[in-house]
Amino acid sequence: MGRKSILKNRKEKNKKVEQWTQAMVPKLKKTDLGNLTMDDMSQLMNKSKSTIYQYFTTKEEIFEYITQTRINRLHAYKNEITGEIQQLDYQYNSLSLILAEGAKDISAFYLRQLQKHYPTAWKIIEDFLFVLLDDLKQFYVFGIEKKLFKPVSVDLLSKVDEFFIMQLITDDHFFTQTKETLESAIKDYLFLKFEGLLK
Repeated sequence: MGRKSILKNRKEKNKKVEQWTQAMVPKLKKTDLGNLTMDDMSQLMNKSKSTIYQYFTTKEEIFEYITQTRINRLHAYKNEITGEIQQLDYQYNSLSLILAEGAKDISAFYLRQLQKHYPTAWKIIEDFLFVLLDDLKQFYVFGIEKKLFKPVSVDLLSKVDEFFIMQLITDDHFFTQTKETLESAIKDYLFLKFEGLLK
């Protein structure tokens, strides 16, 4: 009969843990996440496995933490949009910078691998993206009503956003055929969208 695993209390994650887990992300742009072992992750984070196990139980938990940390930073976009709507002073640049910062050092290949191998981490991203899509739709309605934006189809705008956000960001074939990065694609997309919308 095998030994039962003992559930240990994990240490509370702090800023240092955030730094060394986030530092691993740029190294995973072209890595098959399904083949990663804890030994690999230990090397990538430059930490011993015993140190990692003080904070995390599984690889899944590590990727959930990395993803949630990045998404927490992105929640700033909502405050940005809300504030600009209230002031009737929309600048797409601020939204662009916030979302591009969230995509910094992340590749479409990495996101597709996350979606494939770590569905609980991907769900964190997906939930955030659905909220973003809904917020953008409300923003278009408001902008058109206040005559900040041209009177175009909100449903069409939302559908284009949905395609870009839910499909293109995991299309690593597109990014391998161009010199675009996920970060630059977000900036260009928002530039094209909002410069075209503004009156």
